[in-house]
Amino acid sequence: MPWRDRRDVTSSPEFQFRRNSLLVILACVLIASIVTLGFSNRWLFSPSDQGALAFIVVKNAVLFTWLWFRPRALAVVGVAELLFEGVGGVARLGETLLVRGGGGAAGLDGYAFWLALNYFVAALVFRRSVALGVSLGWFALLLAVGAGFWFSAAIPAFIKEEHGNALMQMYLTHATFIAFLYLQGGLLRQYLYAIVRAERAARLAHVDGLTGLANRRQLETWLHAQHERAARTGEPWSVILFDLDHFKEVNDTHGHAVGDQVLQAVASISRQTVREEDLLGRWGGEEFLVILPNTDRTSAGAVATRLQVAVAGSRHPTAGHVTTSCGVAQARPAETVEAALERADEALYAAKRQGRARVKLAH
Repeated sequence: MPWRDRRDVTSSPEFQFRRNSLLVILACVLIASIVTLGFSNRWLFSPSDQGALAFIVVKNAVLFTWLWFRPRALAVVGVAELLFEGVGGVARLGETLLVRGGGGAAGLDGYAFWLALNYFVAALVFRRSVALGVSLGWFALLLAVGAGFWFSAAIPAFIKEEHGNALMQMYLTHATFIAFLYLQGGLLRQYLYAIVRAERAARLAHVDGLTGLANRRQLETWLHAQHERAARTGEPWSVILFDLDHFKEVNDTHGHAVGDQVLQAVASISRQTVREEDLLGRWGGEEFLVILPNTDRTSAGAVATRLQVAVAGSRHPTAGHVTTSCGVAQARPAETVEAALERADEALYAAKRQGRARVKLAH
């Protein structure tokens, strides 16, 4: 296929990490809720608790399915999870400590583990600074509920003392999570950016800086890969070597800036003209190369003719019409890559000698 960057944000390592992590969280909560709901009668859960568990099962199933089939919905799914968990968490903690006056605190130990989930979701959905703000806001709400419990005159002192340590440990644990996720988020971002930079550097090492096509290094890699595949499968393959006619005159008359524009225009036209499976790149100077997998000499000649006509049919505003000469060669079963390219090069120069602006097939 032509050399082009088809990536979007959903294919970045950072996005994939965030989406997959949120999917794992949603799945784990879904499974835990189903298991807990299955034991709810044995553990004497109230009808309201059973209803809440059933709601969590449905909610997480919907959000998981949504994110699985719509990766771009990461932010929306994450915010929805934060809102549901936030409202439910504050309501449950408030009911346990304030409505029941600490009498339900025996059930707080199991539920308290899930109160920290919002910090992880926030770290996955938002950028680092926003995630910290959301986490601190959530922590402040939980602190407010705890303060209401501790300073309530209606709750006996012995109940506060009985459950004070559990609450304090919960808050200290949450503070530890916030600090860890904030620091870990910075390290993770640096790590992911290092991966992206390395990928970009590797990609640019194989891209021609002027035209955006594959450079000679990438073309040579493709050529030898195609040669090896053809040796295994026996499929035919061909190459088209073409360059711009009288390109030196363009540079001498209009300057190298216009010459660069002409090369970029030819690259764009060629990218749009070759077939999807063909491999196009800049071979050097004003020369371009097309590798045509599973293509015989006649079909390659048709592609070259289409290329030649497309370039000739365009007009540069300064340089005017530009033509190309093409040499086409089908690789022979026993010959090397270099030999096939040499025959294509000979055909190209034969086209030049015969008047340029034409396609010549190698024997």
